[in-house]
Amino acid sequence: MPPKKPPLTHFLCLPLSSQTATPQWQASLKHFTSNVESLYSSEAGSAAASSAPNFPTIARSVPDKAIRPLGTLHLTIGVMSLIKPEQLDAAVELLQNLDLVTLLVKANEQQESGQSAEATAAPTSSKNYAGMPKNPEDEASQSRQSPSPSPLILSFTGLQSMHSPKSTSFLYIPPTDTTGRLYPFCHTLKDRFTRENLILEDTRPLKLHATVLNTIYAGKFYPRKGQTPVQAERLGAECGSPDRGSRREHDTEEPANNEPNHKGHEAAEEGTAELEGKHRVSVAKKKGKSRKETVKLDARSLLSRYVDFTWARNVRIEKLAICEMGAKKIIDDSGNVVGEEYTEIASAALP
Repeated sequence: MPPKKPPLTHFLCLPLSSQTATPQWQASLKHFTSNVESLYSSEAGSAAASSAPNFPTIARSVPDKAIRPLGTLHLTIGVMSLIKPEQLDAAVELLQNLDLVTLLVKANEQQESGQSAEATAAPTSSKNYAGMPKNPEDEASQSRQSPSPSPLILSFTGLQSMHSPKSTSFLYIPPTDTTGRLYPFCHTLKDRFTRENLILEDTRPLKLHATVLNTIYAGKFYPRKGQTPVQAERLGAECGSPDRGSRREHDTEEPANNEPNHKGHEAAEEGTAELEGKHRVSVAKKKGKSRKETVKLDARSLLSRYVDFTWARNVRIEKLAICEMGAKKIIDDSGNVVGEEYTEIASAALP
Protein backbone atom coordinates (compact mmCIF):
# COMPACT_ATOMS: atom_id res chain seq x y z
CA MET A 1 0.00 0.00 0.00
CA PRO A 2 1.48 3.38 -0.99
CA PRO A 3 2.19 5.82 1.86
CA LYS A 4 -0.62 8.18 2.75
CA LYS A 5 -0.26 11.59 1.18
CA PRO A 6 0.33 14.41 3.66
CA PRO A 7 -2.63 16.80 3.94
CA LEU A 8 -2.16 20.13 2.21
CA THR A 9 -2.68 23.00 4.64
CA HIS A 10 -0.98 26.10 3.19
CA PHE A 11 0.82 27.40 0.11
CA LEU A 12 3.47 29.98 -0.71
CA CYS A 13 2.36 32.36 -3.43
CA LEU A 14 2.44 35.71 -5.16
CA PRO A 15 -1.07 37.22 -4.88
CA LEU A 16 -2.24 38.94 -8.07
CA SER A 17 -4.99 41.25 -6.87
CA SER A 18 -4.05 44.77 -5.85
CA GLN A 19 -5.55 48.24 -5.91
CA THR A 20 -4.17 48.95 -9.39
CA ALA A 21 -4.62 45.46 -10.89
CA THR A 22 -8.11 44.70 -9.58
CA PRO A 23 -10.06 46.82 -12.14
CA GLN A 24 -8.27 45.03 -15.00
CA TRP A 25 -8.96 41.58 -13.54
CA GLN A 26 -12.59 42.45 -12.86
CA ALA A 27 -13.21 43.53 -16.46
CA SER A 28 -11.38 40.52 -17.91
CA LEU A 29 -13.10 37.95 -15.70
CA LYS A 30 -16.47 39.48 -16.56
CA HIS A 31 -15.60 39.20 -20.26
CA PHE A 32 -14.45 35.60 -19.76
CA THR A 33 -17.56 34.58 -17.83
CA SER A 34 -19.78 36.02 -20.56
CA ASN A 35 -17.89 34.12 -23.26
CA VAL A 36 -18.03 30.88 -21.31
CA GLU A 37 -21.77 31.25 -20.82
CA SER A 38 -22.40 31.93 -24.51
CA LEU A 39 -20.01 29.27 -25.79
CA TYR A 40 -21.29 26.58 -23.46
CA SER A 41 -24.99 27.32 -23.65
CA SER A 42 -27.14 24.19 -23.92
CA GLU A 43 -27.25 24.35 -27.74
CA ALA A 44 -23.56 25.13 -28.27
CA GLY A 45 -22.55 22.78 -25.48
CA SER A 46 -24.52 19.90 -26.99
CA ALA A 47 -22.56 20.31 -30.23
CA ALA A 48 -19.29 20.37 -28.30
CA ALA A 49 -20.23 17.25 -26.38
CA SER A 50 -21.32 15.36 -29.50
CA SER A 51 -18.06 16.31 -31.25
CA ALA A 52 -16.09 14.40 -28.62
CA PRO A 53 -17.78 10.96 -28.41
CA ASN A 54 -14.72 9.34 -26.89
CA PHE A 55 -14.94 11.60 -23.85
CA PRO A 56 -18.21 10.76 -22.03
CA THR A 57 -17.70 13.44 -19.38
CA ILE A 58 -17.55 16.41 -21.79
CA ALA A 59 -19.79 19.09 -20.29
CA ARG A 60 -22.65 20.77 -22.14
CA SER A 61 -22.43 23.70 -19.75
CA VAL A 62 -19.85 25.03 -17.32
CA PRO A 63 -20.98 25.35 -13.68
CA ASP A 64 -20.48 28.82 -12.21
CA LYS A 65 -18.25 27.45 -9.46
CA ALA A 66 -15.66 26.37 -12.04
CA ILE A 67 -14.67 29.99 -12.77
CA ARG A 68 -12.33 31.26 -10.08
CA PRO A 69 -13.17 34.49 -8.23
CA LEU A 70 -10.91 37.52 -8.38
CA GLY A 71 -9.77 37.18 -4.78
CA THR A 72 -8.32 33.73 -5.41
CA LEU A 73 -5.94 34.70 -8.23
CA HIS A 74 -2.31 33.97 -7.39
CA LEU A 75 0.87 32.27 -8.59
CA THR A 76 1.63 29.20 -6.48
CA ILE A 77 5.32 28.70 -5.70
CA GLY A 78 4.85 25.61 -3.55
CA VAL A 79 2.36 23.75 -1.39
CA MET A 80 2.81 23.02 2.30
CA SER A 81 1.75 20.50 4.90
CA LEU A 82 2.14 22.41 8.16
CA ILE A 83 0.27 20.27 10.66
CA LYS A 84 2.01 21.36 13.85
CA PRO A 85 1.98 24.96 15.14
CA GLU A 86 5.78 24.99 15.28
CA GLN A 87 5.91 24.14 11.56
CA LEU A 88 3.73 27.12 10.70
CA ASP A 89 5.79 29.33 13.02
CA ALA A 90 8.97 28.24 11.25
CA ALA A 91 7.47 29.03 7.83
CA VAL A 92 6.36 32.50 8.97
CA GLU A 93 9.77 33.18 10.52
CA LEU A 94 11.55 32.18 7.33
CA LEU A 95 9.25 34.38 5.26
CA GLN A 96 9.85 37.38 7.49
CA ASN A 97 13.63 36.88 7.44
CA LEU A 98 13.89 36.84 3.65
CA ASP A 99 15.92 39.61 2.07
CA LEU A 100 13.67 40.02 -0.96
CA VAL A 101 15.64 42.99 -2.31
CA THR A 102 18.80 40.90 -2.54
CA LEU A 103 16.92 37.93 -3.96
CA LEU A 104 15.47 40.06 -6.76
CA VAL A 105 18.88 41.49 -7.54
CA LYS A 106 20.34 37.99 -7.68
CA ALA A 107 17.43 36.84 -9.84
CA ASN A 108 18.40 39.50 -12.34
CA GLU A 109 22.03 38.34 -12.20
CA GLN A 110 20.94 34.76 -12.76
CA GLN A 111 18.83 35.76 -15.74
CA GLU A 112 21.72 37.66 -17.30
CA SER A 113 24.32 34.96 -16.67
CA GLY A 114 22.08 31.94 -17.23
CA GLN A 115 23.03 30.43 -13.87
CA SER A 116 20.62 28.16 -12.00
CA ALA A 117 18.69 29.42 -9.00
CA GLU A 118 20.56 27.05 -6.70
CA ALA A 119 23.97 28.29 -7.85
CA THR A 120 23.47 31.88 -6.71
CA ALA A 121 20.78 31.59 -4.04
CA ALA A 122 21.46 33.61 -0.91
CA PRO A 123 20.94 32.02 2.51
CA THR A 124 17.54 33.09 3.80
CA SER A 125 17.03 31.33 7.11
CA SER A 126 18.21 32.51 10.52
CA LYS A 127 21.29 30.28 10.13
CA ASN A 128 23.87 29.96 7.42
CA TYR A 129 24.66 26.73 5.59
CA ALA A 130 27.16 25.73 8.29
CA GLY A 131 24.42 25.99 10.89
CA MET A 132 25.91 29.10 12.48
CA PRO A 133 23.78 32.20 13.13
CA LYS A 134 24.19 34.83 10.46
CA ASN A 135 25.87 38.10 11.35
CA PRO A 136 23.22 40.88 11.27
CA GLU A 137 25.89 43.44 10.39
CA ASP A 138 26.93 41.38 7.37
CA GLU A 139 23.31 41.19 6.25
CA ALA A 140 22.83 44.93 6.66
CA SER A 141 26.03 45.60 4.73
CA GLN A 142 24.92 43.32 1.90
CA SER A 143 21.53 45.04 1.68
CA ARG A 144 23.18 48.48 1.55
CA GLN A 145 25.52 47.36 -1.21
CA SER A 146 22.77 45.77 -3.32
CA PRO A 147 21.28 48.17 -5.88
CA SER A 148 17.61 48.80 -5.40
CA PRO A 149 15.79 46.52 -7.88
CA SER A 150 12.89 47.65 -9.98
CA PRO A 151 9.46 46.30 -8.98
CA LEU A 152 8.42 42.91 -10.28
CA ILE A 153 5.95 43.77 -13.05
CA LEU A 154 3.99 41.04 -14.83
CA SER A 155 1.47 40.87 -17.64
CA PHE A 156 -1.04 38.12 -18.39
CA THR A 157 -1.94 37.24 -21.96
CA GLY A 158 -3.54 34.19 -23.56
CA LEU A 159 -5.23 31.11 -22.14
CA GLN A 160 -3.83 27.60 -21.84
CA SER A 161 -5.06 24.17 -20.78
CA MET A 162 -3.30 21.94 -18.27
CA HIS A 163 -4.62 18.88 -20.15
CA SER A 164 -5.56 18.08 -23.71
CA PRO A 165 -7.83 20.98 -24.77
CA LYS A 166 -10.37 18.51 -26.16
CA SER A 167 -11.06 17.16 -22.68
CA THR A 168 -9.87 19.39 -19.88
CA SER A 169 -10.87 20.54 -16.43
CA PHE A 170 -8.22 23.21 -15.88
CA LEU A 171 -7.53 26.48 -17.74
CA TYR A 172 -4.91 29.04 -16.74
CA ILE A 173 -3.11 32.21 -17.77
CA PRO A 174 0.69 32.19 -18.01
CA PRO A 175 2.58 35.19 -16.58
CA THR A 176 4.95 37.25 -18.70
CA ASP A 177 7.97 39.01 -17.19
CA THR A 178 10.01 41.10 -19.61
CA THR A 179 12.94 41.26 -17.15
CA GLY A 180 13.23 37.48 -16.89
CA ARG A 181 13.47 37.60 -13.08
CA LEU A 182 10.23 35.83 -12.16
CA TYR A 183 11.28 32.22 -12.52
CA PRO A 184 14.79 32.58 -11.01
CA PHE A 185 13.24 34.48 -8.09
CA CYS A 186 10.53 31.87 -7.49
CA HIS A 187 12.93 28.95 -7.93
CA THR A 188 15.13 30.40 -5.21
CA LEU A 189 12.18 30.90 -2.88
CA LYS A 190 10.93 27.38 -3.47
CA ASP A 191 14.39 25.95 -2.87
CA ARG A 192 14.80 27.86 0.41
CA PHE A 193 11.49 26.64 1.83
CA THR A 194 12.06 23.10 0.56
CA ARG A 195 15.50 22.96 2.24
CA GLU A 196 13.77 23.74 5.53
CA ASN A 197 11.13 21.04 4.88
CA LEU A 198 8.41 23.67 4.76
CA ILE A 199 7.38 23.14 1.13
CA LEU A 200 6.63 19.62 -0.06
CA GLU A 201 9.41 18.44 -2.32
CA ASP A 202 8.44 18.20 -5.97
CA THR A 203 10.94 17.32 -8.67
CA ARG A 204 8.66 18.45 -11.49
CA PRO A 205 9.46 21.77 -13.17
CA LEU A 206 7.88 24.82 -11.60
CA LYS A 207 4.92 25.99 -13.69
CA LEU A 208 3.67 29.38 -12.55
CA HIS A 209 0.06 29.98 -13.60
CA ALA A 210 -3.03 31.96 -12.69
CA THR A 211 -5.98 29.58 -12.62
CA VAL A 212 -9.20 31.03 -14.07
CA LEU A 213 -11.21 27.83 -14.51
CA ASN A 214 -11.04 24.54 -12.64
CA THR A 215 -14.07 22.25 -12.75
CA ILE A 216 -13.03 20.37 -9.62
CA TYR A 217 -14.62 23.27 -7.72
CA ALA A 218 -17.91 22.38 -9.40
CA GLY A 219 -17.87 18.91 -7.87
CA LYS A 220 -17.75 15.41 -9.31
CA PHE A 221 -20.24 12.86 -10.51
CA TYR A 222 -20.69 9.17 -11.20
CA PRO A 223 -21.41 8.98 -14.94
CA ARG A 224 -23.76 6.40 -16.34
CA LYS A 225 -23.50 5.24 -19.90
CA GLY A 226 -24.43 8.15 -22.16
CA GLN A 227 -25.00 10.49 -19.22
CA THR A 228 -23.65 14.03 -19.44
CA PRO A 229 -22.50 16.07 -16.44
CA VAL A 230 -25.57 18.28 -16.76
CA GLN A 231 -27.82 15.22 -16.41
CA ALA A 232 -25.77 14.06 -13.47
CA GLU A 233 -26.10 17.48 -11.85
CA ARG A 234 -29.87 17.40 -12.24
CA LEU A 235 -30.02 13.91 -10.79
CA GLY A 236 -27.82 15.00 -7.90
CA ALA A 237 -30.17 17.90 -7.20
CA GLU A 238 -33.12 15.53 -7.22
CA CYS A 239 -31.36 13.17 -4.81
CA GLY A 240 -30.73 16.10 -2.49
CA SER A 241 -27.76 14.48 -0.77
CA PRO A 242 -24.45 14.81 -2.62
CA ASP A 243 -21.76 12.34 -1.61
CA ARG A 244 -19.13 14.31 0.30
CA GLY A 245 -17.05 11.64 1.92
CA SER A 246 -16.07 9.05 -0.69
CA ARG A 247 -12.78 10.66 -1.67
CA ARG A 248 -9.90 11.47 0.63
CA GLU A 249 -9.03 15.11 1.10
CA HIS A 250 -6.16 16.35 -1.04
CA ASP A 251 -6.20 13.46 -3.54
CA THR A 252 -5.58 14.64 -7.08
CA GLU A 253 -7.17 13.23 -10.17
CA GLU A 254 -5.31 10.86 -12.44
CA PRO A 255 -4.47 12.21 -15.89
CA ALA A 256 -6.30 10.86 -18.89
CA ASN A 257 -4.55 8.38 -21.16
CA ASN A 258 -1.60 9.87 -23.04
CA GLU A 259 -1.82 13.11 -21.08
CA PRO A 260 1.10 14.50 -19.07
CA ASN A 261 0.88 14.25 -15.31
CA HIS A 262 0.22 17.76 -13.96
CA LYS A 263 -0.84 16.77 -10.46
CA GLY A 264 1.91 18.84 -8.89
CA HIS A 265 0.63 21.99 -10.61
CA GLU A 266 -2.97 21.32 -9.61
CA ALA A 267 -2.26 20.33 -6.02
CA ALA A 268 -3.11 23.66 -4.41
CA GLU A 269 -6.37 24.15 -6.31
CA GLU A 270 -7.53 20.56 -5.96
CA GLY A 271 -6.53 20.31 -2.32
CA THR A 272 -8.48 23.48 -1.67
CA ALA A 273 -11.56 22.19 -3.47
CA GLU A 274 -11.53 19.01 -1.43
CA LEU A 275 -11.18 20.99 1.79
CA GLU A 276 -14.20 23.05 0.84
CA GLY A 277 -16.16 19.88 0.12
CA LYS A 278 -17.74 21.13 -3.08
CA HIS A 279 -19.36 18.06 -4.56
CA ARG A 280 -22.70 19.49 -5.62
CA VAL A 281 -22.42 17.92 -9.10
CA SER A 282 -22.23 14.40 -7.68
CA VAL A 283 -24.96 11.80 -7.13
CA ALA A 284 -25.37 9.16 -4.46
CA LYS A 285 -23.11 6.20 -5.16
CA LYS A 286 -25.04 3.12 -6.26
CA LYS A 287 -24.09 -0.35 -7.37
CA GLY A 288 -23.08 -0.52 -11.00
CA LYS A 289 -21.88 3.05 -11.34
CA SER A 290 -18.36 3.89 -12.43
CA ARG A 291 -15.92 5.85 -10.30
CA LYS A 292 -16.58 9.49 -9.61
CA GLU A 293 -15.16 11.72 -12.34
CA THR A 294 -14.28 15.36 -12.79
CA VAL A 295 -16.40 17.38 -15.20
CA LYS A 296 -14.45 17.97 -18.43
CA LEU A 297 -15.01 20.41 -21.27
CA ASP A 298 -13.89 20.78 -24.85
CA ALA A 299 -11.99 24.06 -24.59
CA ARG A 300 -10.61 24.32 -28.12
CA SER A 301 -12.93 27.14 -29.22
CA LEU A 302 -12.50 28.98 -25.95
CA LEU A 303 -8.72 28.81 -26.14
CA SER A 304 -8.73 30.11 -29.71
CA ARG A 305 -10.80 33.11 -28.62
CA TYR A 306 -8.31 34.02 -25.91
CA VAL A 307 -5.01 33.23 -27.61
CA ASP A 308 -4.04 36.93 -27.78
CA PHE A 309 -6.34 38.30 -25.09
CA THR A 310 -4.64 40.49 -22.49
CA TRP A 311 -6.19 39.91 -19.07
CA ALA A 312 -4.03 42.38 -17.18
CA ARG A 313 -0.87 44.30 -17.99
CA ASN A 314 1.80 45.92 -15.84
CA VAL A 315 0.63 44.15 -12.70
CA ARG A 316 2.97 45.05 -9.87
CA ILE A 317 3.56 42.09 -7.54
CA GLU A 318 3.36 43.69 -4.13
CA LYS A 319 4.03 40.81 -1.75
CA LEU A 320 4.98 37.21 -1.10
CA ALA A 321 2.46 35.41 1.08
CA ILE A 322 1.72 32.21 2.95
CA CYS A 323 -1.98 31.45 2.59
CA GLU A 324 -4.24 28.86 4.11
CA MET A 325 -5.83 26.25 1.88
CA GLY A 326 -9.54 26.73 1.31
CA ALA A 327 -10.86 30.00 -0.08
CA LYS A 328 -13.27 31.71 2.31
CA LYS A 329 -16.46 33.43 1.22
CA ILE A 330 -16.63 37.22 1.50
CA ILE A 331 -19.95 38.34 2.98
CA ASP A 332 -21.24 41.91 2.70
CA ASP A 333 -23.27 43.77 5.33
CA SER A 334 -26.49 42.36 3.87
CA GLY A 335 -25.31 38.79 4.22
CA ASN A 336 -24.70 38.27 0.50
CA VAL A 337 -21.68 36.39 -0.82
CA VAL A 338 -19.73 38.91 -2.90
CA GLY A 339 -16.54 36.95 -3.52
CA GLU A 340 -13.95 34.55 -2.19
CA GLU A 341 -10.38 34.88 -1.02
CA TYR A 342 -7.68 32.88 0.72
CA THR A 343 -6.79 33.63 4.32
CA GLU A 344 -3.36 35.23 4.42
CA ILE A 345 -1.31 33.92 7.33
CA ALA A 346 1.74 36.11 6.76
CA SER A 347 3.29 38.21 4.01
CA ALA A 348 6.42 40.11 3.12
CA ALA A 349 6.36 43.24 0.94
CA LEU A 350 8.26 43.22 -2.34
CA PRO A 351 10.22 46.32 -3.38
